[in-house]
Amino acid sequence: RDRNDFPADVVFANKDRDDVTTDDVISNFYDLLDKVEAYLTDPSSSQQHKLNATQQTKFLIEVEGLDGSGKTTLVKRLQETLPHAIATKTPSSGLLADIRPLWDKRGGILARAFYMISNYVLEYEIVTGYYEQYDVIIIDRWYASTCGYTVARPPKNDSSNTLGSGEEEEQRIPNIGDMPDKMFDWPTDLRLRPNILLVLQIDQSTRQKRVDNRASSIATATTGGGEGGGAPSRFNPWDERLAKDIALGERILEALHRVRGPDETYTINANNSIEDVARQALDIVKLPMERHLNPQDHFASNPLGWWKYMGQNLQLCDESGKRMHHALWNLQVSYNSSKSSNGSSSSSSSSGSSIPILKTVGLDRIDTNFVYYWTASSAFPCNESFIWASILWMGGTYPTEFQWRAEGYLKRVTEEECLLRGYSAPQSLVAHVTACTTFSSDDDGKRRRRRISRPDAYDDAVDDARSVGTANSSVVCMVRFFPIRIEVLRGGPSTRLPGYPQRWEWSRRSFSSDANAATDTDAGGWTMRSILPFGPTPTMTTMGFRDLTICIVGTHTSGKSTIGRKLAKLLGCQFDAELGETERDSESLVEGGHLHGDGSSTTLLSSSPPGQEEDWDDFLLKRECERDALFQDSKRSIRVVETWHVGNAAWYKLRQQKSAANTDLERYKIAISKHQESSLVVVVQLMLTSPSTMVRRREIDTDNRKRLPMQDDEKECHQLYIALQDSINLKKDMLDPLGIPLLQVNNDVDGDEAMEKILMDVLSFVQMRLHHQVLVASSE
Repeated sequence: RDRNDFPADVVFANKDRDDVTTDDVISNFYDLLDKVEAYLTDPSSSQQHKLNATQQTKFLIEVEGLDGSGKTTLVKRLQETLPHAIATKTPSSGLLADIRPLWDKRGGILARAFYMISNYVLEYEIVTGYYEQYDVIIIDRWYASTCGYTVARPPKNDSSNTLGSGEEEEQRIPNIGDMPDKMFDWPTDLRLRPNILLVLQIDQSTRQKRVDNRASSIATATTGGGEGGGAPSRFNPWDERLAKDIALGERILEALHRVRGPDETYTINANNSIEDVARQALDIVKLPMERHLNPQDHFASNPLGWWKYMGQNLQLCDESGKRMHHALWNLQVSYNSSKSSNGSSSSSSSSGSSIPILKTVGLDRIDTNFVYYWTASSAFPCNESFIWASILWMGGTYPTEFQWRAEGYLKRVTEEECLLRGYSAPQSLVAHVTACTTFSSDDDGKRRRRRISRPDAYDDAVDDARSVGTANSSVVCMVRFFPIRIEVLRGGPSTRLPGYPQRWEWSRRSFSSDANAATDTDAGGWTMRSILPFGPTPTMTTMGFRDLTICIVGTHTSGKSTIGRKLAKLLGCQFDAELGETERDSESLVEGGHLHGDGSSTTLLSSSPPGQEEDWDDFLLKRECERDALFQDSKRSIRVVETWHVGNAAWYKLRQQKSAANTDLERYKIAISKHQESSLVVVVQLMLTSPSTMVRRREIDTDNRKRLPMQDDEKECHQLYIALQDSINLKKDMLDPLGIPLLQVNNDVDGDEAMEKILMDVLSFVQMRLHHQVLVASSE
């Protein structure tokens, strides 16, 4: 700290200022270091709270690149463009800029130590309020530079390094790609990290031209540059090094990309104009900045996306929403133990009602529509049952902690769907539930004896279940929570940050009278609003649950039966086969009979009593309506039905055209509309690209030929293709007027892989619209 410790030829930045002496510069620098050290070693909760608040309320952008790549210009442009933004750098202006020439003159490890310290000084300045009035802080070089320059050209660690030499002995540098990842980790005690790291990539020739153009200003530059942004100080050797060694610049850029710590890292082509570079940068930072500073706006139509984003920030889940290995991502679930699938629910309690169960469960994943967790199979009812439930998840740290609360229903996911989607239960959970099942199967006396005689018996059972081939995965099941109303509370009563505490509520748009299942597809159709932080919780006083009918339509050999049966198994529901096939007499089928009615040579029902002949299409319409009524009266909440009124209407139109009779499709629309009074309807149309697929499949599958005998395969397949796939414009003529969503999916390709893709597409399509099953008669 003594002036005599420093070289006489070092000129401090403010030496020519009358109000700042050299001694002042030195003294103020070390005073600053004392403050930073006190900050870094302060164990108080108030210091941690300031850091937590900064991480949540500030958005940090770090800009990196070689000298001459345009960092300082870009930082300035971003400051001018982004709202509530401020630009800074390391070493920052002021005290560090004043004393920086000293450390550049010393060079080597001491210079690196100075730049390393400047990273912590910047954190200290941000957390302690230097930039309190700004939301966005754009940083011209930060720790990524310290790391990148050091690993690309490490200084020689030699105590004999001559004071003021400024040069480092050449040494063999390993390849950046061969270095271990830990070399590029952000320091754990440098607790602030950039939300976005922008690395400017530039060709050496372009970079050198820019460096040469500013050469006239280098001699008088007093701030920035080298490892700190802007023009280098007169003692900084990096321009010369980069000019002599092109590979050095490449190593630095490679190292910058490997730095692990920023939330996201992006590369920008800096060879282009500043306008183009700034446009690239703004396109990159816009959405992440909105997501971080104003998540309620960014996730206004996707609350579960916000929940997943928070989980990612806490390192609880990956980008897909799946829980990270060993992450403690727990959820509180409350539901009534009475198991019912009739869909009725009331806010009023009645005598004899069971006490609600409260469970802590480990989340498995969150996606756009659902929350998933695993539990013991014995604790949850069969696949078709659903249970109304409330959930709670708390996370974060003071003063920006948060609570997620939601109401909705629970439904068991079938083993078939888990297999299709690749969902598997944690083996530790399977082992413990298996062990519990073993113990619970004992009578009470035997269980007591086992615990007394062998206290470690349970542990042995768990270890046995962990063994390969011993654990029984069927003892657990996946449960899907479908939210109807969601709210998040950020902060608490003691949070003293502007705008906090905050409370937001989302409710399904399907609760409104103008909801349309065909058009409400954006992440489940949410409506969002701000509500009082500690006001009354909105309650839904009456809820109902509509049935769901999934209609599979398509032309001959399009795979309606195969896809329909597999889909029903995935959903754990019943499959209703095509009535046009199940109601006809398979023994009386004739070639071309499908153009007349039941497969015989007449449009009348062949099994009708004499004098009471009934038209085949009239009969099918009546029977289909009867089956609709049976479904509505049953306790099933979902079904998959093949062809149904939609496909029957296409067959009817084809046969009417054959007989030149009038076509009345209105009666089918009336039947569908009546069914919609109690059931949500969605339609999946399996498409073929040409009739040749029908001909090919008939050639290799005798069942297709038996079920639909033809005189001329090519001619009649073309006729059916036109009639059942093209002639009726489903959306325009039938589905859109009734508000029915339609998924058209190609099924030309044979094989299990193609089948699985179709099933995944259909499942996603159906699940995006499940919120329309829930009805809320009134809410407060």
